[in-house]
Amino acid sequence: MRLRRRQRERGQSLVELCFIIPVCLTLFMGVYTAGVFISDLDVAGQAVRAGARLGAEVGDCGYSSGNWQCSGTSTTNPSVIDGDIVTSVATIAKGLQNASSLDEIDIYDPCWASGSCSTPNCSDSADIGGTYNAGEPADVYKLVGGVWTLQSAGSGGHYTLDLRSQAHPSESAIGVRLVYHFKASAPLSIFNMQTSQYATMCFAPYESGG
Repeated sequence: MRLRRRQRERGQSLVELCFIIPVCLTLFMGVYTAGVFISDLDVAGQAVRAGARLGAEVGDCGYSSGNWQCSGTSTTNPSVIDGDIVTSVATIAKGLQNASSLDEIDIYDPCWASGSCSTPNCSDSADIGGTYNAGEPADVYKLVGGVWTLQSAGSGGHYTLDLRSQAHPSESAIGVRLVYHFKASAPLSIFNMQTSQYATMCFAPYESGG
């Protein structure tokens, strides 16, 4: 009788163990995936902050002051500045652990009419909504053949240099957004998703007249 009881208890323990192990593994993988997701958000945040900081420092490259400081011709085309911003973002974004793809880098005006301000104005911190909204001037870059290429403008047109005002106290702002796919560790593929991070900064101001 005692031998049969022990055998039944052992069998019961094995059955319970078969149920407990998958649950424990799922919990462990869930905690690990959440940790990696947060870590990747932090790296993406660093990337867009670096891009926004660079864009804020360069500003309109001297366009509005008549003191052109970038290589190339003095036009409203922001490709020279945007190229440096995109390179800065993409370089830091290489540190993402579980990103299956970098989908898009947007350079936009977060202070445009679709936000809380009626004109491009960064004098009030409430004007910087941060998120990319329809109607805001924006340059959308995507990878084409391994090269970040300008794909299209936002519905508000391109974010050209003449819109990047540095005249104090009406300096505008620049927003940078990185869109990427997060790939969770197997077997938690249900958590695979497209996510994004963004940062906004006011342009470095200069007095009217340069």
